Amino acid sequence: MASSPHSSSPIHHLLVFFLLFAAATAFPVTSEFELGSQKRIHFRVYFHETFLGPDNTTVTVVNMSLPYTFGDIDIFDAVLRVGSDASSTVVGRAQGAGFHMSQQEEASLIPLVLVFTAGEFADSTLTAIGRLDASGKAERAIVGGTGVFQYAWGKLASELVTSSVEGLVAAFDVYVIYYTDVGLSASPHD
Repeated sequence: MASSPHSSSPIHHLLVFFLLFAAATAFPVTSEFELGSQKRIHFRVYFHETFLGPDNTTVTVVNMSLPYTFGDIDIFDAVLRVGSDASSTVVGRAQGAGFHMSQQEEASLIPLVLVFTAGEFADSTLTAIGRLDASGKAERAIVGGTGVFQYAWGKLASELVTSSVEGLVAAFDVYVIYYTDVGLSASPHD
């Protein structure tokens, strides 16, 4: 029986694979960049979270309806202020999620982004991730940033200041290392 002109053999597949591989690796594009000056700073902002009312900043998107919170997921978009008082200046927002991950205790995995909208860090972000338990104190790793905080890394330490049924306030101590004057250029190299 004659083979169809549309059928292909394993050799044809192998040939196409090697041609595509050769084309993809023949002209790599790399980027070179200078990191500039390294800066290390510490600053404090206050996380203002509201649980009730029209200005609510947290919602539970998954409620497992268990006697404990294991498996629940909360999403938050809370205000960052320069002070613990609700009338202090707003400098940004803390946006993230809380994944309740422990069956034995009240503990959550918290990935969050600090979005700065005012002050010297306006239009910049810091991304952090870590564990929060019922003690009210936590440390999270800063894993990146944008704007002023290019190539950022460091630590976000938090401590509960006040808590009630309506909401809470936590102090965020940010210890961050980042680079200034980062110069990027993309060009093909031989």
